[in-house]
Amino acid sequence: MREFIKVYFPIAAMVLAGFAIAWHFVDPAPPDRFVFASGEPGSAKAEFAERYRVLLAREGVTLDVRQTRGSLDSMQRMGGEAPSVDAAFIQGGVGSEEGFPGLATVASVFYEPVWLVLRADLPVAKLNDIRGFRVGVGPEGSGTQILVRQMLRANGLDAARDIVPSILDTDAAFAALRDGQIDAAFSVSANPPPGLADMLADGRFRLFGYRRHEAYRLQFPFLSSAVLPAGGLDLARDLPREETILLAPAAQLVVREDLHPALVGLLVRAAQQVHKQRQLFSPAGTFPTVRYNDFDLHEDAVRLLERGPSFLNRILPFWAAVLAERMVVLLIPLLTLLIPLARLAPPAYRWQVRAKIFNKYKELRRIERALHDIDDRALRAALIAELEKLQQDAETLRVPTSYADILYNLRQHIRFVREIVAPR
Repeated sequence: MREFIKVYFPIAAMVLAGFAIAWHFVDPAPPDRFVFASGEPGSAKAEFAERYRVLLAREGVTLDVRQTRGSLDSMQRMGGEAPSVDAAFIQGGVGSEEGFPGLATVASVFYEPVWLVLRADLPVAKLNDIRGFRVGVGPEGSGTQILVRQMLRANGLDAARDIVPSILDTDAAFAALRDGQIDAAFSVSANPPPGLADMLADGRFRLFGYRRHEAYRLQFPFLSSAVLPAGGLDLARDLPREETILLAPAAQLVVREDLHPALVGLLVRAAQQVHKQRQLFSPAGTFPTVRYNDFDLHEDAVRLLERGPSFLNRILPFWAAVLAERMVVLLIPLLTLLIPLARLAPPAYRWQVRAKIFNKYKELRRIERALHDIDDRALRAALIAELEKLQQDAETLRVPTSYADILYNLRQHIRFVREIVAPR
């Protein structure tokens, strides 16, 4: 037993040490809850976030959806030393690596057209024609306000000086437009502004079309052209009356770089289920995509979008797949260590057991040679006493049954030596 412990205890200790080292480099288990910024209440982003929440709940993960004032507000909550948000839908063109380090794009997931609705009697053909008008430019912290200011600046207008800006959310801005309190209102949203079809049917309002959309796309690479056909909002009432070209940034699914890879994988799967269908301005299969990115693409997201989920994720529930993948990561280095140790252990154990017997043989040969070379009776008696002690040790020696033949040979050889050197 002692030999077994001497051999296998160090091996077990080495395996445990290897396990501890490997565990240090394995990602911790993913949290079962994280925070998602949905943007303004009632927006398309909020609707999509709710669908994500339902899908992730089926996998045992709670998505804590929190409303914000818009993309800028969401990014500010994701950054800093004490971030309160882990993921969000961010309007294209609003963020940047320099302004918001530590964020990564998972995918672009839907278009968000720039809707500009204005009074029908206003002589506005180009964007710089809105000089001097009262314009809803979106609430503070919203991507709408940032993009509107960029577009006005490109047209030679200062939003603070050349128009009368109204800092209202989408619902409030369009309510103010209907009530005659403002002259025009911007909204950046995947969905048409609330009540837009009725406003166009009323005849007092019209939807602005960006005739110079190619020029805008040249100056703002994150913008795409989105064609709203005649009748696209309401076929029965033929609204709008004519084809209208809108500009559209792509909303991005953005996460903190340190978000657990398993949760990134869940978000990719949710994005594929929610956004792969046909949308108002994109055919089926357009989204999610790795195009239109303001931040570096998340490596795990790119791999999942290109290759799909792993085999374990396809056949196992989320938590089981995560556990299995972590165990695989642990087992690879452990097996690398364990296989050579397992091959070394049996020979080492055999050597330990045989060494106990062979050490007795060394003693036996020493005594035998000394007895042949010594004539002194006192010394011979002492050596014979050692021989008897060796015989007693051999009688009490315990070895595994498989080594009994060597042990019995030792006992026989001790008796043989005693017989040939018996006292004369």
